[in-house]
Amino acid sequence: MSDGGALTCPRDGTSTRLTCVECQTPICPKCAVRTPVGLKCPDHARAPAADRRPQSRRGVALLVVVAVVGAVLLVRRYSTPQPAEFPCPTQTSPDVGIGPESQGTSWSPLERSPLCGRFSAATAWTGTEFLVWGGQNCAGEQCPADRAPRLADGGAYDPERNRWRRFAESPLAGRDSTASVWTGRELLIWGGAGRTGPLADGAAYDPVRDRWRRIAASPLSARWGAAAVWTDQEMLVWGGSGGADGARYDPEEDRWEPLPSVATPAWASPVAAWTGSELLVFASAGADGLLDAPEARAYDPVGNTWRALAGPPLGPRDGPASVWTGGELLIWGGDDPAGDGYLDDGAAFNPATNVWRPLPAGPLSPRANLLSVWTGREMLLWGGLGNPDLTVDRPGLSRNSPFLDPGATVPLEDGAAYDPATDRWRRLQSTSLLARGYPLGAWDGKRLLVWGGLTLVDSIASASDGARHTP
Repeated sequence: MSDGGALTCPRDGTSTRLTCVECQTPICPKCAVRTPVGLKCPDHARAPAADRRPQSRRGVALLVVVAVVGAVLLVRRYSTPQPAEFPCPTQTSPDVGIGPESQGTSWSPLERSPLCGRFSAATAWTGTEFLVWGGQNCAGEQCPADRAPRLADGGAYDPERNRWRRFAESPLAGRDSTASVWTGRELLIWGGAGRTGPLADGAAYDPVRDRWRRIAASPLSARWGAAAVWTDQEMLVWGGSGGADGARYDPEEDRWEPLPSVATPAWASPVAAWTGSELLVFASAGADGLLDAPEARAYDPVGNTWRALAGPPLGPRDGPASVWTGGELLIWGGDDPAGDGYLDDGAAFNPATNVWRPLPAGPLSPRANLLSVWTGREMLLWGGLGNPDLTVDRPGLSRNSPFLDPGATVPLEDGAAYDPATDRWRRLQSTSLLARGYPLGAWDGKRLLVWGGLTLVDSIASASDGARHTP
């Protein structure tokens, strides 16, 4: 793609900013041919025609809770990806793209990323860039897995230029499921799960200077899945796999202080939000199993005190979607830790009134580990893991297929938006972006960015492609 002014396509005289990645000849969108290594002119596009046709793929893999079946997805393949400049620990899912004929009026592909495929990475939106660091990279039947490769690199995506850049080398070992926040100047990362167990160190990344610094040692034990929020002055960290405690970190002083104790068991992967004055924490699963009932609490950093909140009208769940709207904490979906399947209910909590209200039934099938963002008006949900919807026709795949097990867990490929002002749902426009669980993403002020995640092709694989959606 050209970094300068407008060029002219020699084939039809159209003004363009695109150039062929092989010969640098200007090409307009009509003439450009999408390939795994970028856009090419027709003379240098060598992808075989058969590779650009939709294909049904078969594979068998293990996805988090149950054995998953293959041949559930219709995959749009263009060709086998070329070797990356930085070899990935395991095979990355192919960048299948969404194709100009399949993106509809609201979806468009992200530029091909220089990063290996991953999920459960630290992410942040800075106001100009989408930051991604760390995460798990795995493929095959034992994915995800405790000893799967963890990554220690990262990159930034600029949606205005549709460009990626790589981070400077990090001082941290590879990890996923970290506590992370954006401070307005730095991406703070602490803890997480490494290949040999939980971790207790951290670092801060400055995207303007492309520099890292290690942060002071924390008083907390090693853990993954801790909740973290930014208060405009401090990072608050609570719970996770390591215990029912927390700490506050001041990046200006590079100093930690323990949070006061609270009478509650250890909370694994709690949902958290910053209201502007309090840390809200919701959990229904403890580090050693289910809680007797879902719990919610609030921490006031000024008074350094906790308060109990009204009990949520929701059953136990892992991996729900959640957003803070500015007035309410919205929670939807998740996986029932008791093994009763995926969920499609939700609730909203108003901390000012200490009242919960149920969300209306939505258009999405039950799921967990999905992407959720707040646009300023709507909660957008996309992807996740769930059971296949046998009421939906999938081209090239029969409902009677022995591979289409209604009890299987598979990545999902649709989304919806919830407007709390009208208390209504609407479906997002569909796209042929490869279905995925644990997708990474952000709201950039105008668009939903979707990248990475866990996909199912020939087997489970970590994705390194993505798309953006303009509602």
